[in-house]
Amino acid sequence: MFELKMMENKIGVISLLERARITGETSARFRKWQETVDLKSCSSVIVDGTNIEFIDSMGIAALISIYKTVAAEDSDLVLINLSKEIKKLLNTLRLDRLFVVKDCSLEEVIKNSC
Repeated sequence: MFELKMMENKIGVISLLERARITGETSARFRKWQETVDLKSCSSVIVDGTNIEFIDSMGIAALISIYKTVAAEDSDLVLINLSKEIKKLLNTLRLDRLFVVKDCSLEEVIKNSC
């Protein structure tokens, strides 16, 4: 359901392989999956939200967990391709101050051109 691809410069890209709602059960699976991958070795981690239909408090907690992991290594967490609703939720919760939220393509983020 989840995939981590290592790109150039040790950039890790997390994506969902199919459209999903990141709620209780999915968040629990995501956290278990997160324990099986090495995010600490990434220079930065990008979460591609293309396939995220909805996110609840458990999903937000999963994102915060990723943030804590990468921030401990002095790396960035970048969220891209989020729906308007999810961006609005992050803004309302003021999490757009914690996460880097970008409105550009994966390629642009990797090249640091947006």
